[in-house]
Amino acid sequence: MTTQTFDAIVVGNGAIGSSLAVELADRGLTVALIGPENRQYAASTAAGAMLGCFGEVTADLISDDPGRTKFALDLKAKELWPDWVEKISDHSPLDGTDLFTASGTTVILNTVGTREIDTENFSAIQKTLQENKEPFDTVDVDDIGWVDADPNSRPLEAIHIPSEHAVDSGRLLARLEGAAAARGCTLIHERAVSLREDQGCIRAVVLDNGDVIEAGQVVLAAGVGSQALIDSVPGLGATIPRLVAGYGVSAVMTTHDGTQPQSVIRTPNRAFACGLHVVPRGLGQVYVGATNIINPSVMTEPVLRDLEFVLGCAHRQIRRNLWSSSVRRINVGNRPVSLDGFPLLGETPVQGLWMTTGTYRDGLFLSPLIAQEFADRLTGGSGEADLSLFTPERAPVRRAGGRPRIIDTTVQHMLATGYEHHWTIPTDWQEYLEADLQPIYQNWADQIDDDFTPPPELVASSRLHPQMVQWLRDYYDATREKFGAPDRAPAPTRAELTRNATRQLHTANVPTPAADAQVLAEHTFGTTDDTTAPDTAEREQFLNLVARRSNREPLEYLTGRVHVLGLDLTVRPGVFIPRVHSEAMVTAAIENLSTPTPTVVDLCTGTGAIALAVATRLPQARVIGADVAESAVACAQENADRLESVDAGRVEFLQADIGNESFADDLTGTTDLVTANPPYVPTDLHIPSEWAVYQPKTALYSGADGLDLTRLVARTAHRPLRPGGTFALEHYDAALDEILTILTDVGFGQITSHRDHDKLPRFILAVKES
Repeated sequence: MTTQTFDAIVVGNGAIGSSLAVELADRGLTVALIGPENRQYAASTAAGAMLGCFGEVTADLISDDPGRTKFALDLKAKELWPDWVEKISDHSPLDGTDLFTASGTTVILNTVGTREIDTENFSAIQKTLQENKEPFDTVDVDDIGWVDADPNSRPLEAIHIPSEHAVDSGRLLARLEGAAAARGCTLIHERAVSLREDQGCIRAVVLDNGDVIEAGQVVLAAGVGSQALIDSVPGLGATIPRLVAGYGVSAVMTTHDGTQPQSVIRTPNRAFACGLHVVPRGLGQVYVGATNIINPSVMTEPVLRDLEFVLGCAHRQIRRNLWSSSVRRINVGNRPVSLDGFPLLGETPVQGLWMTTGTYRDGLFLSPLIAQEFADRLTGGSGEADLSLFTPERAPVRRAGGRPRIIDTTVQHMLATGYEHHWTIPTDWQEYLEADLQPIYQNWADQIDDDFTPPPELVASSRLHPQMVQWLRDYYDATREKFGAPDRAPAPTRAELTRNATRQLHTANVPTPAADAQVLAEHTFGTTDDTTAPDTAEREQFLNLVARRSNREPLEYLTGRVHVLGLDLTVRPGVFIPRVHSEAMVTAAIENLSTPTPTVVDLCTGTGAIALAVATRLPQARVIGADVAESAVACAQENADRLESVDAGRVEFLQADIGNESFADDLTGTTDLVTANPPYVPTDLHIPSEWAVYQPKTALYSGADGLDLTRLVARTAHRPLRPGGTFALEHYDAALDEILTILTDVGFGQITSHRDHDKLPRFILAVKES
């Protein structure tokens, strides 16, 4: 056994560790850089090495302060790379630009994936580019260089970010190692197996060959391998989020036609993973990657499932002749992922022991920034970047939206995984799966812990790995004991409640989820600001209304209001909800009148919508509305009493059976206009649940052909009309020919058919002949 002493030890010879060794040596420290020469478990060796700041943006990342704090580091790192590659090449005759393998990044949104993930992440990338005034170009999908996708996976949109390049990770690591050696760093190609500390201070690192390397400053930059060293110090890791592996598979391919793209070609980040990406690696070679699987421990060999997936994605979604290309090398890497999903950057409770890991997908990209920041800190400075959020010993970083949002995200990512694999399942299973996964993951998160919720990928993965569940529980218990129970998540704001309601209504296949969620929010919360957190009673009322709307209960019954024909009307269960289709009929019927003081009868009046619209537009008219249902007449009268635009003395509502021969005897031959919107749905016609389940069947259905009430209404309308009077009838669009016959047989003439706002035949105007 030998012992060596240095000013600083860096454990881990990947991109972060090697970069830090270079920086420390430049500041005059003697440095030992420890790590096996083959870097077997490292993420860097298998990385695509995209220098992607904006290309890595997701809607989730920029949605709250922790995510934006993380993105701020990416912005800082982006500016360092041009000078950094030059610096680490100063020991060679090269200037560093040779390390770049791609000129810019093209991000494509294609037909694979889901709106909730792919489309929203693509939009988030564009939004963030614009907010940061970063130049980018919109690319015609037919002009994307080198892309020749399968038609089923064709691009829909594309942007090019000219400043986001890529490097060859293997050559970068070799260049870094050369730069470290040239600066006098001692390269020790062994594996560190334990740490020695004494009285709360770091003393040494023990290697697998028994050698002891001493230093007063030790930096753990060994990715997932750092966890074993933390575990070697009893009690140290209890309140540091444990590291698990984000295992990924990539491949280097020799292209069939000897070509390669000029830029990185990638999709936005996808379900639980990075996006699909193809990176040029020299003449006729490309790197392809697309996978991220959370695993309790490192993986050293590729799984067939993942290899098949990444290669299939490449030839289907990027370039078809990759199918005929050869696989030159398969890489396996293990990204360091902390239990709360955020980096571990800072000094641990053991004095002099630092961590620079947990960077997930961004370690190589962040390496120049982390190297400079920690070289400053290890030499007595404080650094420039705010890393306080990422201090290794901490309670879990908490995200906006809390558990409900994490569960929603987990469900969406699980479903997206299926679509990315082109699953073939019965169509209706898709909505069943979404509805069923929600309670499954909700219950699972509740079982893990009452207060804390892991990131979506760990929620999903932990169901398969009991060891991971125990690690989560141990960490949560330890942080509660040290830092106290967390404050309960702040009450959700109106905006968050509305956003969650939109997702819930979308899952329930409500036709207009966003609009309905907004209406329910306005009904419950009034005109409060979106950032206001409603009180418990309001929140429970809102959630109850959303649940009822998810069961397809009509929005109008939930709010008690319907806005139609320019009127704000009351409506309640048991009364037919008037529709916008009647607007055109009322307008045309009024235009057909020859007197400003008409007598008007509205049959099947319901809420009184048509009768009151006529009375509002013709203040001198006498209007009578009739309906067989007592509840409808009461509702219509209530609306008449509420409307200031209606002269109560000129509007009357009657409960009456219009099939009775004595109906409207006193009006026989004196009425100028009769309007009617009778039930006209055939009994075997399938209609939306909002009608079929909740609205009164007597106001909807009208016999096998839907015309029973139309026949009755036509006969009834003919009696009170004066010769030359107008009958306006709303009807079932598919029964126009039969209705024309009915009206002709009753004695109407000058029959004209009219279309509604959907351009469908919806109402008829007919005149009582002399």
